[in-house]
Amino acid sequence: MIILSIAWKIENPVDKKCMTAWLEEFLPNTFVECEVPPANKTTIIVYEINYLFDWVKLNRLHRNYPNNIIIPIVAQHLTYSTSIAIELSLQALLIKPLHKTKFLRIVKKLYASLHEKQTPKLTMYELSQQIPQDHTSPFREAFLRRLIRGEIENEQEIIEASSFLSVDNIPNIVFLIQGYRVIDENHPKDIDAASIITNVFRNHFANKASISFLNFERYLLLLMRMSSDYTSFRHWSEGLACLLEVIEVLKRDYNIFLFMGIGDVYQQPMQVYQSYSQARKARKKPSVDNLNVRFYEDLTKNEQLQKAITYIEEHYDEQLVLCDVANYINFSPAHFSRLFKKETGRNFVDYVAFTRILKTLPFLRKYDYTIDKISTSSGFNTSNYYSLTFKKHVGISPSEYRNTKEILFK
Repeated sequence: MIILSIAWKIENPVDKKCMTAWLEEFLPNTFVECEVPPANKTTIIVYEINYLFDWVKLNRLHRNYPNNIIIPIVAQHLTYSTSIAIELSLQALLIKPLHKTKFLRIVKKLYASLHEKQTPKLTMYELSQQIPQDHTSPFREAFLRRLIRGEIENEQEIIEASSFLSVDNIPNIVFLIQGYRVIDENHPKDIDAASIITNVFRNHFANKASISFLNFERYLLLLMRMSSDYTSFRHWSEGLACLLEVIEVLKRDYNIFLFMGIGDVYQQPMQVYQSYSQARKARKKPSVDNLNVRFYEDLTKNEQLQKAITYIEEHYDEQLVLCDVANYINFSPAHFSRLFKKETGRNFVDYVAFTRILKTLPFLRKYDYTIDKISTSSGFNTSNYYSLTFKKHVGISPSEYRNTKEILFK
C-alpha cells in the first residue's frame, strides 16, 4: 500500500473535515497529514482559491514543489478563471460546493496514477465536467487561445472540446484587428469601444458565420468559421461586403477606425494557428484594394522580392531609388518594377511611401515632434507631401491621427 502525504491549504474547517472523512472512508490508513511537503515524498496539496491572487500563490507553490500534486478548490465566483489550471498543467481541480463523488473520482485517478508512476494532466474535457454547463465560457476561450498558439497537439483534444464548443464553431480563419478612435466634441470620450466593435460584428454576421473574439496582447482577434465552399475570405462576396459595412458603420457612427490583417482559410483545426500568424504579417503590410483590410494572400511569396521589401523597411529613412533596390537583388530595373507591381499590388514609389508612413506612426502618437521634423526624418521631401500621402494610406491626416486614441483590447 502507498502511504501519501497530504497538505491542506484551505480556510474552511468544515470542508477540510468533510474531505478528510471521505478519504478515510474510501482509502483508510492511506494518507498522512503534514504542514510542509516533505522533500523526499510526493505530496498532495489541496489549495483553496478564494481570490484571483490565490492563483499567483498557487503558481509559486507549484514552482517550489514541482514533483507534488496540487488540487485547487475554486470558489464559485471565480469559475471563469479555472482555465489557469490547464495553463499550469495541473492534474486535477475541484469547484465549490464540494461533491463527494467528484472528489473521490479525482482521488481514485490520482492514486492509481501514482501507483503506476504516471503523472496525468488535467484535460479541457475533464475540467469542463467539473462545472455546470452555464459556466463553459472559460473553457471555450482557453481552447481557442491554445488553438491559435498551435498548442493543440492531437485530434483527441478537438473531440473533447465538443463538450463546450461544437465542431461547427471551431474557427478556420483569423482576423487580427487594431482600432483607433478619433476624439472630438461630437463623440463621447468614455465609451466601451471594444464592446461596440464586437456587437457591431455580431449583428452584421448573425446567421452568416460563426464568430468568436479573443483579446490577444493589445489586439482583437476575430475567429470565424467560414463555409467550406470558400478557400479565401475575399472570394466570399457576401462576407466581404458585410465586413466592409462593419468598418463603415463603426467609422460613421462611432468615429472608430479599424485596420486588420486577414489570414488564409484552414479546414483542419490544428492548422488554424497558421492563419493567426499570417494575419499578423498581413496587418503590417500595405493593402491592395482597401486601406482598412490587408490579406495575407496578397503578400508576395517570391524570396527575392521579400529580400527587397526587407531592405526597404530597413532603409526607409534614406533615399530609396528603384534601380538601387533592383541591383541589390540582382534584377534589372524593368523586370523588378513589373514583378514588384504584380506581386505587391503597388508600384515601387507607392510601396516605399506606405512603409515610411508606418514607421512614422509611433512618433506621432508617443512624441511631440513637429510634422515637418517627422516627415524629413522618415524620407519625405516635404511635410505637405507627407500629409497628403498619410491621408491617402491611413484615411485621416497626421494631426487628426495625433488626436486618436488606440483601443486596447484587454
